[in-house]
Amino acid sequence: MHTFYMNVTDMERIFYQGRCLQAIMPGVDGSFGIMANHENAVAAIVPGELRIQKEDGTWLTAVCGTGFAEIMNNRVMMLADTVEYPEELDKKRAERAKERAQEQLRQKKSIEEYRMNQANLARAMARLKAISKYNIGK
Repeated sequence: MHTFYMNVTDMERIFYQGRCLQAIMPGVDGSFGIMANHENAVAAIVPGELRIQKEDGTWLTAVCGTGFAEIMNNRVMMLADTVEYPEELDKKRAERAKERAQEQLRQKKSIEEYRMNQANLARAMARLKAISKYNIGK
């Protein structure tokens, strides 16, 4: 099977760098997949589950925040504000972040603050969904 090069980076680290068979990313219109020789594109990434099938066939799973992916010349560069392994997630912290974001959304704020709070809520919800899916009890 053909592979492509992928680089996934968040604000603090390079999460993944190497060759892979396929990747499934959360996009604005739902999850989308990338395989070798994909057409060149740029896509918005929304909070959700990121899955990467490495060259050896194993799957790497993560929860990512907002960002974008550039697909060009059999290379994928994904930049997101956060990318975390499921075991790095903290359920209590995610629940508090969800509550804070919901409270901030109830208050009358500028459109910029409203959108930021929507993104915070979406990221907290993605974390809680992954915690539930992977049965993480932190």
